Amino acid sequence: MKLTQDHIQKLYKFTRAHHVEHYDLQTELVDHMANGIEEEWQTNPNLSFEEALQGEFKKFGVLGFMDVVEKRQKALGKKYRSIIWRFFKEWLQLPKLLLTFSAVAIVYTILHYTSGIDVKEYVCFGMAFLLVVFSMGYLFVSRKDRKFKMAEGGKKWMLREMIYNLGNVVVYNNLVLQIGLSVQNLDRSLIDNIWFDLAYALLVVAAALTTYVVMFVIPSKAEELLEETYPEYKIA
Repeated sequence: MKLTQDHIQKLYKFTRAHHVEHYDLQTELVDHMANGIEEEWQTNPNLSFEEALQGEFKKFGVLGFMDVVEKRQKALGKKYRSIIWRFFKEWLQLPKLLLTFSAVAIVYTILHYTSGIDVKEYVCFGMAFLLVVFSMGYLFVSRKDRKFKMAEGGKKWMLREMIYNLGNVVVYNNLVLQIGLSVQNLDRSLIDNIWFDLAYALLVVAAALTTYVVMFVIPSKAEELLEETYPEYKIA
């Protein structure tokens, strides 16, 4: 026996009822359960669809689909970080490398020629603070548009949510802000040093580039990345 389209729709409805919201994961689970039910029918053709479905669901254990959802989130989180790195690396290659080098040189020059350790501490914190303020401001201003993009087409895709949530920006920039705050607790001999100026310039520029990639570059490539990740995306 083979599953009908009505059976397939019931499987999708079943996954949604068990708190699986994303269409890509629903499809993965539906395919898995459909194969399991058809295999079960080969040995037990008198089994009803509902009985076969419950039998397949029991195989997922007491947590149901939660474990599968968590593993999928981790896998796509790893993929998303690799996407960030892919586009970030473009700024380490010519001709963008020249812009990156120029940005580092500008920040380094500002720090190096700042007079007084106390002033340099405030400058370091100020750079990190401005980056965080810009990021939080953009997150607030763009929230409606990003929410619309995440729900576009009536289906939720896990990777699309990661792309438009821009959550990694908050993590990265909070780290830079914490480092900016901790500068005040460093030994003054460490701060009054060209190597400190260079290291902090590299950190700030790296954070700014990551912010740019996450906020603007990756969302502009969203459709391409989704089609690359999900073969069924075009026809869904």
